[in-house]
Amino acid sequence: MKKMRKIFAVLLTLAMVLGMSMTSFAADKNTITISGKGLDAEGAGASYGQIIKENRKSTLGWQFASDDIANKFVEAWNKANKPETTLDANGVIAKLIQLGVLESDANENKNVEAGTINASTNLSAALAAVTSAATNNLDLANGADVSTTGKGLYIVTAHSNGYTYLPMAAYMNTNGDNVAVVAKGAKDQLNKKVAESGQSVAPGDEVNYTIDEEYLYIAPNANPKTFTITDTLTNGKFKENSVKVVLKDSINATTGKELVADTDYKINTYANGTDLTVDFSNHYNSAYAGKIVVITYTAIAGEVTTAAPLTNNAHSSNGTGKIVEVKPVSFKVIKVNKDNTNEKLPDAEFQLYKKANEGDANAVSLTLDNKTTVYGIPVGNVIKTDANGEASVNNLDAQATYYVKETKAPNGYSLNDFAYQLRGADVQSAGTITKTEDNVTYTIQTYTYTNFTDITVKDSKLSALPSTGGIGTTIFTIAGCVIMIAAAGLFFASRKKTNK
Repeated sequence: MKKMRKIFAVLLTLAMVLGMSMTSFAADKNTITISGKGLDAEGAGASYGQIIKENRKSTLGWQFASDDIANKFVEAWNKANKPETTLDANGVIAKLIQLGVLESDANENKNVEAGTINASTNLSAALAAVTSAATNNLDLANGADVSTTGKGLYIVTAHSNGYTYLPMAAYMNTNGDNVAVVAKGAKDQLNKKVAESGQSVAPGDEVNYTIDEEYLYIAPNANPKTFTITDTLTNGKFKENSVKVVLKDSINATTGKELVADTDYKINTYANGTDLTVDFSNHYNSAYAGKIVVITYTAIAGEVTTAAPLTNNAHSSNGTGKIVEVKPVSFKVIKVNKDNTNEKLPDAEFQLYKKANEGDANAVSLTLDNKTTVYGIPVGNVIKTDANGEASVNNLDAQATYYVKETKAPNGYSLNDFAYQLRGADVQSAGTITKTEDNVTYTIQTYTYTNFTDITVKDSKLSALPSTGGIGTTIFTIAGCVIMIAAAGLFFASRKKTNK
């Protein structure tokens, strides 16, 4: 009986050990998982394919998955950085072992860590040459099971609308440990912003712009490497020495590294011109890939109108761009008879002023209709009301402060000595549309303000001099004439008597 109990206890122990091991046996292994920016979007996907597999009959323990992959991989490896010695397939595998990408007896590397592909320009270039080997779909949420017999190096590619990714390497070790890789990708979207104060313009205004875009990922074997950001102005000119380029770790970073012209990028002669190009191509730095390039600069508005706004057409070599349009507004002054507002008065003259500070050059003192004293600088020529008693002024900055004051009243009317502030120019929602032109997809954003509210200025009619109640001058004139006639008659009568 005791022996049976012992045997039963041993069997129970074995059952417990087996039960505790079940979760380990059931654990997912031999799985590649991928994460990264943009891969949570609808339609995003990834693929993988084996490029190096086990060959324990080889002295190195590895071989390329096919001759085609070997030829492409090795050729790209040798072209990168132009090494002094041209390697064959085994030589490249030996380099991968040396880099810690593949295992060896002396190197028990388990997995390629995220970002390892950027540690070797040769490996990056070689991976870019064999992307066609990634023919198996990879589940972005759960990874993809890889056969337990498929130990070796895999290429992983990712795609998501609006993003560009570099190919990645994933190493499945001989233990079958799971592999996690992070997709290195940059968003293919150039963003352009106009400073809030520049959402409406008048001729001569300075407007500040900001462009931000992720520094592009470009394969090491790409020739040429092309990364440019270009902006073209319509109805304006670029201000000299206004361009500044800063590299940030993220779009929300408050500080960054200011890049240097002719070291980190090249810039064209843009002063007083309409074309600006910041070119990173010949100064491309893969260490910057994925970070945010922020370009700021200033434009000076030309003779802009509502029909001809200040327009910036910015685009990147990645095929995306943004067009920003900002427009001026107008206002109307109406002159009426104070006692009969339906009577419009022509030939009244007004002057427009832009808000200034006391002591500014050409600033004059103005008294508003609420008796407040302000200062303004004259803008433009004299405004004169037409036959309908109206005068319009166009091409004003909706975000500026203006005053208007009567400088000459119509004949027969008094001068209104108060100045009036222009109000009512409210911003409308900035509409956006998309268009494709010359293989570039643009987002177009137009800022629009309502016009300033019409201003009605009332003048009082001048009256004739009132009667004082006297007898007038007629009687005195008649009396004077009678006296003169009588005097003349007496003069001639006295001469006749003398002659006798």
